[in-house]
Amino acid sequence: MTENQDLLLQTLFAEAQQDLSAEAFTARVMTRTQILRYRVAVGLICVALALAICAWLLALPAQEIAQLIVQGLNTTLLDLGDGWPAWLLAPVNNIASLFVLSLKGILTIRKKIIGASYKI
Repeated sequence: MTENQDLLLQTLFAEAQQDLSAEAFTARVMTRTQILRYRVAVGLICVALALAICAWLLALPAQEIAQLIVQGLNTTLLDLGDGWPAWLLAPVNNIASLFVLSLKGILTIRKKIIGASYKI
């Protein structure tokens, strides 16, 4: 840079410089901070109220959907009667256990494929 440009920059910065007292600056910052805190608090309260209203409106339909899912997953695969085989196989004789076991198998196969090292 040339000397003229340096002087021009210095004069521009000198014109833009404001002298603020420490007390005034601190008061302005604290006021803005307090206003921001109030806005955040009001916003959080509004979001909480909106979520509470949505939860209240959707509680019954969500509960009914959950009950339907549980009843569907609890359907037995094979009718084994009332003997000891039925008691022994009860934890794995439903659609949910079939779903969990198949998902576990898929994840195990995926892990074997991803972790495999192929050497040529």
